[in-house]
Amino acid sequence: MSHACRLGWCLAGMLLLAACQRDAPSPPPATATTAPTPTPVAIPTAPPVAAETWELPGTLGPLTTRQELDARFGQANVHEETFDGAEGIGTYPALVVFPDDPSRRLELVLDAEDKDAPIQELRVRAPGSRWRDATGLRTGMTLADLVALNGAPISFYGVEWDYGGTVQDWHGGTLANAAGAPLFRRVTLGARAGTDPDEIPVGDSVFRSDDPRFVGIGASLEVVEFGISWPREGED
Repeated sequence: MSHACRLGWCLAGMLLLAACQRDAPSPPPATATTAPTPTPVAIPTAPPVAAETWELPGTLGPLTTRQELDARFGQANVHEETFDGAEGIGTYPALVVFPDDPSRRLELVLDAEDKDAPIQELRVRAPGSRWRDATGLRTGMTLADLVALNGAPISFYGVEWDYGGTVQDWHGGTLANAAGAPLFRRVTLGARAGTDPDEIPVGDSVFRSDDPRFVGIGASLEVVEFGISWPREGED
């Protein structure tokens, strides 16, 4: 074969190889591998704590136990204290809830002879307390507000002695302790700060909220204590 022919065949082979390379499919481009998104794991949470209603008696009753108080308010928030009786007559125990917080302090009065006996009374004495009863009765309300809540005049002992300010008669108002009622309500009045002593009835006589001798009595006295108790067996 002549040199020209060999050259021609070589050129033809090179052209054919180039054509094949052009027609060959290109390999797919490399793609980045995406890691699967992890499924979020649910973390259990503690159930919400129920808000305190501050309404008495609520679920509290004469047979409420110390263990129930500890569970509801926290063991560290329930203490036992001893109080002096009126006019120096002995002492008596009480379970006190939130003893160091006036806004939440509640006293559960126990029997002087047997502290394991049923609770005698729920008592609120701190000014500005959150505790109140279902009618809206609360410490700090004025005598005028109490009369409006009762819807009738109120009779009470004069102040400045052991039983001073204790309400004696609701005169048929809505706060009256009706015979056979499941609860008994006790209220004590006291002088408001800065009150003129001449505007306050004093002593163991009974006075009325509408006594004309004390024109400003509605604003000069306020509720300083109230208690809620349950009739005992044989009592109306």
